Amino acid sequence: MKSLEKDKKDKKIKGFKGIKKIPGILAILGVLVIPISCDKWLDVVPENMPAIDDAFSNRATAEKSLFTCYSYLPDAVDPYWYPTYYTHRSEVDYTGNAGPATTIAGRISRGDQNSNSPLLDYWSGRNGGSSMFQAIRFCNIFLEEIYKPRDISENERKRWIAEVKFLKAYYHFFLLQLYGPIPIVKENIPLSASPEEAMLFREPVDECIAYIAQLINEAVPDLPLYINNNIEEDGRITQPIALAVKARALTWGASPLFNGNQYYQNWKDSRGKLLVSDVYSKEKWEKAATALRNAIDTCHLAGHQLYQYNKLLNASTVALNDSLVWLMNTRKAITERWNKGIIWSCMNNFGSRVSFPSAATRQYADMQRILFPRMYQQDATKDVNLCYAQFAMAELFYSNNGIPIDEDNHWNYAARYQLQTSTEEAGHKSYLALGEQTVALHFNREPRFYANLGFDRGFFEISTSTINGGASFSPYQRMRFGEVGNYVYQTGYHVKKLVAFETSCSQGNDARGYNPYLYRFPLIRLADLYLMYSEALNEVKSAPDADVYFWIDSVRAVVGLDGVVDSWKNSRYPNRPRDKDEMRKIIQRERLIELSFEGQRFWDVRRWKLAETLFTYSSQGWNTAGETAEQYYTIIDWNEGRKFALNEYLWPINLYDLRVNRNLVQTYGW
Repeated sequence: MKSLEKDKKDKKIKGFKGIKKIPGILAILGVLVIPISCDKWLDVVPENMPAIDDAFSNRATAEKSLFTCYSYLPDAVDPYWYPTYYTHRSEVDYTGNAGPATTIAGRISRGDQNSNSPLLDYWSGRNGGSSMFQAIRFCNIFLEEIYKPRDISENERKRWIAEVKFLKAYYHFFLLQLYGPIPIVKENIPLSASPEEAMLFREPVDECIAYIAQLINEAVPDLPLYINNNIEEDGRITQPIALAVKARALTWGASPLFNGNQYYQNWKDSRGKLLVSDVYSKEKWEKAATALRNAIDTCHLAGHQLYQYNKLLNASTVALNDSLVWLMNTRKAITERWNKGIIWSCMNNFGSRVSFPSAATRQYADMQRILFPRMYQQDATKDVNLCYAQFAMAELFYSNNGIPIDEDNHWNYAARYQLQTSTEEAGHKSYLALGEQTVALHFNREPRFYANLGFDRGFFEISTSTINGGASFSPYQRMRFGEVGNYVYQTGYHVKKLVAFETSCSQGNDARGYNPYLYRFPLIRLADLYLMYSEALNEVKSAPDADVYFWIDSVRAVVGLDGVVDSWKNSRYPNRPRDKDEMRKIIQRERLIELSFEGQRFWDVRRWKLAETLFTYSSQGWNTAGETAEQYYTIIDWNEGRKFALNEYLWPINLYDLRVNRNLVQTYGW
């Protein structure tokens, strides 16, 4: 959305963005948008204020207000101030105590979350979070006032109303994912309301999800099936986006965190309402499955399909061998703009410069930059290589037989840390530098392993260093001490998946800078819906069947893997896919692999109620101070990690908010 992106860049005033130039609008800022939390003034709107009329006096000013409603979308490409990357560090780790460790998300990862002054507070807009209630408030203003402009066609007005209804639903959903039960803000409360009338309650999760689904149902008929002009309208809401979010919300309601969770069985408010149902309901999974199928069918109707790299179409730019095409099916599914596998993407470019405070000074970086490896000595001056993949991610991915490495009858799991020399054996000459030593862990893995991770003696493919159709590369990664400066590479693994193939750094030349390839980071991909649908069907049926397998197998086929039933024939547990409980674990692992480093792990692990296991990794890595292969390939512990407490599944509300609004109850366990 070209005009929307420009409008966002112009904004100075947090809270009433996009209409700062409208005469008189500043007069009501103090009442409407001061981030004063969910207290007695929550969603109170002053009456008879002419400035609001000015904001909706004609199409141009109303469009600015529409863009303001969009502008509250949390920025998922800023890892320092968004909850999915560093708050638990189960996928991505960072360098020592500098850089990301000093941000709010880094503090949460150290166990500093609290109720006195919550970090990344999206409830009231403090400590790095932006108030989603403020966003909802402005959406309500828009919906109340959009009837006023007379120079808007009725079809356009209907579309704008539908977009804002969706955004209002999404802001409720974003809050629900973090806090569970939340106040439902159907309309803004007038100034004449008494303090008691303005003190809203947290409503039960099931009621919140029903309201989110209702809003989206109202919006869908007036949304376009697809965007005709990506340049002008990139990021605008479509039917596939809306239905995908509705399906995701219903899946959250059906998942273990909110479906029969006994931990919350005593969480009631002053009305005696139980806020999270402690009784399991299969019907919730049935509703989620229906919504997911509807979303998938609509996506197909709009032309969406699982991404596959077109080797012939790109031959004139760079010719890749078949082994690398498998990698590009994973990497370019993320980085290729407007590809049909992406349903909804961020409006901010992945690769734009984002500020963050370091331990010593204020530095600047973007997520691609901080993930980019030091390939040459000259890269040390480019502010790259601040973050890494967690060591445990290297063992998450499957063997080349498409099953876990500790289950594969043909993969020597016990010898995975032993040194092995890369030879001409099939399947490795495109992934590993020939004649070099690395560990057996890096051999005979599925394509997504090599697409996601960069590591010592492995190739980190970028367009400026891929030679002869992938037959040779310069350079491969050299991560032992002294090879590219005296630098410690923390875990020993880089996140290759999110670095665009077209991005480059020094190339061994001091004069060359860091040159990012900008793309829009995906929020929802079709593969996400396929796997979620497989998950829902497995929960609905008494035992897995062909329908359950079809959707997960479709995702696996894109990266060259057989279906789960055939793949597990090579496993020590060949019947796992035929057991409902075991199939659940297979689907969960498939999601962790397919959606790795895309910010989905944070949400999935919590809704599955598996955080006590998957968010407690100790930070390990290869001995990157080692100079020889024998010295380097020794596992060391960087820190012991920390335990995940049950109360951390949902975030606390600021104690100040509880004092101001006595109808609110604190998040359970805080």
